[in-house]
Amino acid sequence: MVGSTRRRRVGVVLLGTAVLLGSGVATATWLASGTGSGAARAATVSDLVVSPGVPAGTLYPKPSGGYGAATTGTVVATVSNPNAFAVDLTTATLGTVTATPLSGRTCASGTVVPAQPSVPLSPAVRVPAGASGVQVTVPGALEMLPTAEDGCQGASFSVVLTLSGTLA
Repeated sequence: MVGSTRRRRVGVVLLGTAVLLGSGVATATWLASGTGSGAARAATVSDLVVSPGVPAGTLYPKPSGGYGAATTGTVVATVSNPNAFAVDLTTATLGTVTATPLSGRTCASGTVVPAQPSVPLSPAVRVPAGASGVQVTVPGALEMLPTAEDGCQGASFSVVLTLSGTLA
């Protein structure tokens, strides 16, 4: 019986030692740390490419009660994003408007003007990374003055359009 008691004690001592050694290794693993250096590089951001789109409506001298159709004076553009990240366009800023009248006609500068210099795009227009031809529509962006001359009939109008937004 002495031998079996001794074996039990040795077994308990070995088991206790194994548990202590195992927890020591586990503690060492959890407490391991190191120090070093790393590297990163910021991307180079390219400008979005904004091109004229197909007009959504016609433009005519603004009546005293305002335009009846929501498409009147709408500016349409397409946007390409050469970047590796998406962009959410939130604001359209309208600049100088240029008239191109039909041959033999005139349309005075300043006859067509932005309805407001800056227009919020709501909802924002998402331009995915690497996308091209994403349409941006700015409703009611332009107005034709009531004093527009007849030479403005059939004319085309272009406007400097600046689109801004945030990374998506």
